[in-house]
Amino acid sequence: MNVLVIEYEKGMVQKIKDILSEIDDSIRVVGVTGDMFAAAEWLTKNSIPDLILANEEMMAEMNYKDVKAVVTFSTKTADYNFAAFRYKTIRQILNSLPGTEEKLLSFEQFSNTNNSKPLTAGPFKERFLVKQGQRLLSIPVGQIAYFFSQERFIFFKTFDNQKFLLEYRIEQLENLLSPTMFFRVNRSFIISLPTVKEIHAYFGNRLKLYLSPATDKEVIVSRKRVNDFKEWLDK
Repeated sequence: MNVLVIEYEKGMVQKIKDILSEIDDSIRVVGVTGDMFAAAEWLTKNSIPDLILANEEMMAEMNYKDVKAVVTFSTKTADYNFAAFRYKTIRQILNSLPGTEEKLLSFEQFSNTNNSKPLTAGPFKERFLVKQGQRLLSIPVGQIAYFFSQERFIFFKTFDNQKFLLEYRIEQLENLLSPTMFFRVNRSFIISLPTVKEIHAYFGNRLKLYLSPATDKEVIVSRKRVNDFKEWLDK
């Protein structure tokens, strides 16, 4: 997916890029403009992106009726930027909604298709309820090899190589899973210890993991997580 960001604050642009990376590594920010005039010029010279993220204060200046792309207002609140992207629609995300815990609940008034579960406090998850065809299955976490993101969706694989779709975000799972059993190695993968078969040194002071069952893409421990990963292995 290609994204155009219309935002004048460089710090906010970086936050938006980070959020998109959390959702899916394949998302590409193909352009950044500081105002609507620059955006209009950019759109005349480039292919229309799949998504336009725009600062809500600028939207009054923009006539986007002829732009065949999803337009989403961005704000200074990371949770709303994430939700706005995930729901893939035109909406204004208000900064004035009260209360941290009430925000996701209050956001319901803007969407009829909430597929994301809120963060849950309390004991760690022991099992996940998933669908397999017309059946519902309850999978114990002890049977799960790893969780991963793929094309904006979150899946897990069991040790017998079955793949299931989950309605969670990676950062939510990180809070729901026991840190003694699972470790988040990068933006896309949370792994269990038994799934790790080999660990190799990788350029940039990172580590490359070989998992069982095998993955479709390389699993690299990000540089900032290497030390914590080694400590996790040594507990």
